[in-house]
Amino acid sequence: MNNIIIIGAGASGLFSAIFLCKKGYNVTVIEKNTKAGRKILASGNGKCNITNTNLSLDCFNTFSNNNFIKYSINNMNYSKIKSIFEDMGLLIKNINSTKVYPMSEQASSVSDILYDTAVHCGVHFIFDEEIEKINYKNNEFLLNEKYKAKYLVLANGSSAMSKLGSSNSGYKFAKQFNHKVTKLIPSLVQLKSKDKSIYSISGVKTIANISLMVDKKVIKTVKSDILFTKYGLSGNSILDLSRKAALAIYDKKDVYIHIDILPEYSTKKIFELLTKRKYLLKNKDISFLLKSIINNKLIKYIYKQANIKSENINTLSKQDISNISHCIKNINISVYDTNGFENAEVVAGGVDLNQVDEKTMQSKLVKNLYFCGELLDVDGNCGGYNFHWAWSSAYTLSNNFKNLKKD
Repeated sequence: MNNIIIIGAGASGLFSAIFLCKKGYNVTVIEKNTKAGRKILASGNGKCNITNTNLSLDCFNTFSNNNFIKYSINNMNYSKIKSIFEDMGLLIKNINSTKVYPMSEQASSVSDILYDTAVHCGVHFIFDEEIEKINYKNNEFLLNEKYKAKYLVLANGSSAMSKLGSSNSGYKFAKQFNHKVTKLIPSLVQLKSKDKSIYSISGVKTIANISLMVDKKVIKTVKSDILFTKYGLSGNSILDLSRKAALAIYDKKDVYIHIDILPEYSTKKIFELLTKRKYLLKNKDISFLLKSIINNKLIKYIYKQANIKSENINTLSKQDISNISHCIKNINISVYDTNGFENAEVVAGGVDLNQVDEKTMQSKLVKNLYFCGELLDVDGNCGGYNFHWAWSSAYTLSNNFKNLKKD
């Protein structure tokens, strides 16, 4: 009988398998996909943002127990994870920020090295096998009526990005063992809008100050890129704000995104700049007033929002210029939904942390049952935090698996 079976060959499954096997345990990983680390390969636009040099606890979120994450995160700082990766042969670097990537900037480097390390440690893999049934009797687990294990690790991940083979099976098994699962909300996801006015600027990407407004109150503001799309809004800024936006939408609150596309300038400064340009560019087409200042596609959009009827710069009134200046600083897009679990990078929510031991990741309800990674009610901000939770929770699990008798 296998000592340990891990369901899921994602980030946390691979990481826990490596360190459990290094301790001398007989480890089998069962994966429904045909290879390991499919979500790793798709992360960070193929670059894989695997951790962050700033590992503040404020960058991690939970619905059930904020204190739970402290043990794992505090025991897996940046220096430690960097050393672990280097020992595996994975060199990393940060790119113009605190975000950390493999030196190659290829996600395949991460998945290949983790899988190869696991194989060389002696981990046994079973691919293309979806676990549909788990029986538990006499402190032993029987999976699909053919795989036996004394210890079971659920590293199934979440239902985010189902096109890569993810599912809600982990939640189903957790509930089978009487574990509570919190509300589940898409996070690090695009937002949908019914505002048809943005159709004309679909594809425009710009750096701006982006604020999430809920019931007319500013909840959070970030400065980053925003991408206008046919369905609504995307870009790093939207991913950063999406968890709070999704939660507000879940609670049926009024949600919209406020966009300031020239945050370096006050409305007054923009008015002065445009007034000067009006006289410098007299007799030219109205588009030249904003040309070279903002994206060309945004020019027509701003004029429409400002209700500008003029076709020549000369005919613009002071009020017209004031309206244009105001609109540049105040684009408001209402949102009504997220782009769904299938497009979300992660899921906010998961297995209730009050029913899991934070120092071992073992269930408090079922002997020899363990959890790690995104299946738990922990999600991180955009910037490598979700991968770091996968590494740190898996390391906590394996590192404290030390006093168990090896079969």
